[in-house]
Amino acid sequence: MNQTGGDTYQLILGGLLQDPPKTPRLVARDQLTRLRQQFARPRGINAAYDALEAEHTVFLTGEPGSGRSSAARVLLCELPHARGTYHELTPEDGAEDTSLPPDLIGEEDRILLDLSAADGKLWLRVLRDLSAFRHELLRKRAFLAVVVPQRFADHLPSEFIRRRIHRPDGREVVVRHLRSHEVDDSVWRPLPRHVREHLDGRPPMRELARLVERIVAARAAVHGNGTFTEWCETALTAEKDRTREVAELLPRLRKGRQRALLLTTAMLHGARIEAVHHATPLLLKEVDSTDSVLPPLERKGLLERLEAIDAEMAPDARVHFKQPDFDEAARRYLWANLPDVRAPLGAWLGKVLKLRELTDPDLESVVKRYTGLCLTSGDTDPLFSLVENWTRDNAPRRTEMRAAAHVLQRGVEDENFGGEFRSRIYDWSIRRPPDNFRQVLVEVCEKAMSVQHPEPALVRLHHLARNESRPGVAREALRRYVSQDTRLQRRLLARLATTQNSRYHRADADLFLDLSAFPDDFLLRAPTRQWLTDCWSMAFELTAPHRWAPCARHWLATADAVDHALLADAALDILVNAAAAQYPVLSRVYADARRAVSPELASRLLEAINKAQSVRLAKRSEKLEMFPI
Repeated sequence: MNQTGGDTYQLILGGLLQDPPKTPRLVARDQLTRLRQQFARPRGINAAYDALEAEHTVFLTGEPGSGRSSAARVLLCELPHARGTYHELTPEDGAEDTSLPPDLIGEEDRILLDLSAADGKLWLRVLRDLSAFRHELLRKRAFLAVVVPQRFADHLPSEFIRRRIHRPDGREVVVRHLRSHEVDDSVWRPLPRHVREHLDGRPPMRELARLVERIVAARAAVHGNGTFTEWCETALTAEKDRTREVAELLPRLRKGRQRALLLTTAMLHGARIEAVHHATPLLLKEVDSTDSVLPPLERKGLLERLEAIDAEMAPDARVHFKQPDFDEAARRYLWANLPDVRAPLGAWLGKVLKLRELTDPDLESVVKRYTGLCLTSGDTDPLFSLVENWTRDNAPRRTEMRAAAHVLQRGVEDENFGGEFRSRIYDWSIRRPPDNFRQVLVEVCEKAMSVQHPEPALVRLHHLARNESRPGVAREALRRYVSQDTRLQRRLLARLATTQNSRYHRADADLFLDLSAFPDDFLLRAPTRQWLTDCWSMAFELTAPHRWAPCARHWLATADAVDHALLADAALDILVNAAAAQYPVLSRVYADARRAVSPELASRLLEAINKAQSVRLAKRSEKLEMFPI
């Protein structure tokens, strides 16, 4: 009762990841608003809207890169929505009893199920669970848009209404993005010829969005001077694959220390020159370079060596390559063509984290760059090993813990490997991770995974909280997280009440007592009322009186304070029915009520107890008559 809710967000002092300025729900809403501003309507979307409005479910097909997922989001947001909320489901294979829990559906919700990256096993599991989910969907007058994996588009069951989303016009996509960045139409009209030629190549939608970001960045780099055509030329030059330029440079760098400087500069691009200077010999050591080391006064100066790799020091003493995006091309080329450097680079990263010359943003950048390289080649195991090593409880430095959090953040946000990272975090969360590791997992779930995958974030936070040896960071994070969204509170209550694994019952009972303030309508509606009853019953049975009694007193005091007779009676009935035939529990609850609440409510409590006992005795008598001893 009396849930605070709202969109407030409690910040964690000394957090590993940056605290979001808003709740994950509001961050996701802002992203959706920006998407609608940038969205170019493709052919087929109106037919999809008509099907969704009429049938409450539509399955969207289309070529990868055509913007199917964006179209699904916009479709759902264009529906009338006086009630309900927009949210996205993330079905997972094997993590829970069902991939699509029906209790996630609220009245008139608008739900996206993006299966574009699903494998065959998950796709079949979702199809199996979809019937029960759609039944609840129709009952609650909610809407569901499903993005279908391309390889399964021709094998949908006949009862599913499908609509094909075609690729939108590339010019319209670019124009919409330019307008969202407040580039006036008079500035870009008409689009330059070389931009139109680039669009004729039909690049994916995400590449067009990136092109506009480069155009805007080119404008900012010259402080708005120059022409739109010049900004586009700069952007398209950066858009070009610079791999050939790196390939032409590398043979000129014959010595190991030159190549080490190239790779170090690419990894620490934008860091201070002192950091690059100290990090380069660390990489040489990791790769066991046999280059002879000259005395310091006989070596070339660092600026001269930077010149040899087409890099330079800016006035702020930070190192940059002379050509835009050369750093990314260098990283990718060296990673792909020198595979024997991959393992040493991971070891080098661990040593670089200890350099005092690197700022926190520098450290975040190098960690995410290394993570990105691993993901380009599908090498996730080295990342998982680093995370585990950096979070052991033998007094790791805060820097390593923050680096582990950034690796996982980058992973869960990755379009291709996010599912694998969520799966690994699930495996870690159901065990008892060390305290430092738990803190990293908690922050990644609460601050990163929660934005696009709120349900999986809840599941993992729940496991981390129930597996704590004593209440700590996971339980506090779970309380913060569910307080933001009634739908998450409902889902957590369902999990607490219906868990089938007896291993968790005692932990869940104790956890419930810390989470026993729920929205008022939970007490008046089924099945939430039954779930509350089941959770209180579990608490009475599995926790000691000194643990549950203060919570029960608070429950009664809250009922005493509400000006709603039905709500107060529901609160009393839930406690009484939860205690069932446990007379010591009922006696303690009533005795506490006489001291803690008004005589009127205490009297109503006694009436509820007497009534429940009478009903119970009557049922017992009926059984004895039917089955006499």
